[in-house]
Amino acid sequence: MANAGRSPGDPIPHPPARRAGLLAIGAAASLAVTGCIAPPPEPTPSPVAVEPAPDADPTAAPEPHESELPPGFDSPPDSVAEPDASLTADELAALLRVPATGAVRPETCEPEDVEVVLSGYDVAAGSRFSTLRVTNAGGDPCALGGYPGIGARGEWGSTFLILAEQSPMDSGEPMPLVLEPGGSASAPIQWTGALAGAHDEHISMLVVQLAQDQAPVRVEPEIRAETMVGGDSGPPHDARMDVGMLTTVRVGAFVAD
Repeated sequence: MANAGRSPGDPIPHPPARRAGLLAIGAAASLAVTGCIAPPPEPTPSPVAVEPAPDADPTAAPEPHESELPPGFDSPPDSVAEPDASLTADELAALLRVPATGAVRPETCEPEDVEVVLSGYDVAAGSRFSTLRVTNAGGDPCALGGYPGIGARGEWGSTFLILAEQSPMDSGEPMPLVLEPGGSASAPIQWTGALAGAHDEHISMLVVQLAQDQAPVRVEPEIRAETMVGGDSGPPHDARMDVGMLTTVRVGAFVAD
């Protein structure tokens, strides 16, 4: 008698419990389908352009005040100086009178991958001229640019207060350079003014910084004079820098050999 009063075409009513069950099954199926759909991937961030580090402007060390000169700088001390080879990277950096202008980049030559020597010698009008030659002794290409930083240490262990100056000289404006393994670049160097005499403290080591904030490279003050530079002063001959405490030293920008 449950169908009494219902026409043949009317839908069969479901009991409330059965209807609730059907709704629960439908919701579960919907959740199952939703769970099978992976969330959209996170968008890949666009690469951010990194501006290359800027090069610095060339500088010159000011003339030191007499109070900056070490006591007894003009006479040999009683003690033996610490050897140049034992100086730390920080102690070498403390010798710099002007820092390098080239910024450090991933391709910049590392101090341990290069050999730096003085090559060529000339004398004219109270000035001496040579060339700082940097050779890539590593296995990969590396880059140089700008002006090298320079400083000096004396045979008695003094930090020389040289009047260092970065100047275009004969090298012109600095250009970025790439050194292949075995390739080299050079920078002209000139020293003049208060040259070291017979009784003065002479230079024992030149330090050369290739790029900003790098540890300087030790450079022997012996000059390999296979070729002459500057004016005509006779045949090539080996020499040694006669740089003293207050000598004026100018260095040009790196150029290709």
